[in-house]
Amino acid sequence: MSLRGARVAVAGGGLAGIAAAVEAAGRGARVTLVERRPFLGGKAFSFTDPGTGVELDNGQHVHLGCCTAYTSLLARLGSQGLTAMQPVLHVDVRDRAGTHGVLTARRLPAPLHMGPAFSRYALLTRAERVRALRALTAIAALGPRGRDALDDVAFGEWLRAHGQRDAAIERFWDVVILPTCNDRSDRVSAALAAFVITEGLMRTSGGASIGWALVGLSHLVDAPARRLIERSGGRVVTGRAVSAADGDGLDLDDGSRIEADAVVLALPPSRARAVAPAALPDDPALGESPIVNVHLWYDRPVLDRPILAVVDSPVQWMFDRTAITGEGAPGQHVALSLSAARAEMGVPRGELAEAMDREVRALLPAARAATLSAWAVTKDARATFAPAPGQAARRPGARTPVEGLALAGNWTATGWPATMEGAVRSGITAVDALATQVAAQAA
Repeated sequence: MSLRGARVAVAGGGLAGIAAAVEAAGRGARVTLVERRPFLGGKAFSFTDPGTGVELDNGQHVHLGCCTAYTSLLARLGSQGLTAMQPVLHVDVRDRAGTHGVLTARRLPAPLHMGPAFSRYALLTRAERVRALRALTAIAALGPRGRDALDDVAFGEWLRAHGQRDAAIERFWDVVILPTCNDRSDRVSAALAAFVITEGLMRTSGGASIGWALVGLSHLVDAPARRLIERSGGRVVTGRAVSAADGDGLDLDDGSRIEADAVVLALPPSRARAVAPAALPDDPALGESPIVNVHLWYDRPVLDRPILAVVDSPVQWMFDRTAITGEGAPGQHVALSLSAARAEMGVPRGELAEAMDREVRALLPAARAATLSAWAVTKDARATFAPAPGQAARRPGARTPVEGLALAGNWTATGWPATMEGAVRSGITAVDALATQVAAQAA
């Protein structure tokens, strides 16, 4: 639905705000995007680490083949060529004892594409694989309505009721759920987990393919989004915070005001409530779940594949950043991504780097003779909302009680976990809601 000639103000320059601004501009609106920080991208940004001089991402963000809204946004921005995507899912998984399994898709119609690899997945016994297949079949049979009915149930509880034991949950189900939902199955809504399993592993043969940025994340969206918005006749205002918002515009912290015909609030829930309490009168009480990333630089190659998932270990996922980004430093840069890292948040960074180095040496024989030349640690205590049971009922939709004002953010009712895909979809949904209102007013 067209927004030609309408003035649309977007508060928040994360992926949700960028998506809303790009969508509105594409429909003919004159867009003003406001971001309090000096750069766009929200939590998907990169920075130069002062200790090493290397550009690091604020977390090892990856996307999946099912993340079609996110990849479409990158295509509109002209930066999709700065990412890579596996042709089909291929993840090596190992435990501390050295047992090695592979989760890889075949070029077969879904859901048969995962069958051959799953039948030989060495981290489960044959009996566990049979029981897991039955649980997967039960998830496939749920359908959207059946999944939604499970929102108040923990996925771990649902799995145990369907024959899954703790070892199988840790060695298969959490390999999928932990990085996508940012928590373990025992703390994740069964509805959300079943959605992830269905959308990623079962609906299409390429849905679980893993994609990543070949450059620092900021290069994907910051400058490209500015150029697109400005070429469309809009503007980007950075370094200014929004102090108040209504359906007619935004008040900024410097005392200025941006008048608008429609407004998108793409802010965290606490900020949205502070600047527009009438739009979000109740605290959704979504909680938070942290993510920690540990970067280790070795004087030689220690990891012999781009991505490795690890079970039975505090190391969850390992990435060869040297191979992924073409980093020119000698040796190898290995990044460890720790989801739901509540215990690690309180550990001093140096101690955490030492502990993770010891774990890498225990896991990878090639690391035992290597020298650790540098390290860096990033921590995000509020990386995502907590994907706990009952969250779906608390996540608000895009429409608000304030006419002309819509909400966006991965915490809104997208149906997705707190992902880049969910953020982008929320921005598009917010513009859809505003376009409907603008059209009704013009009629």
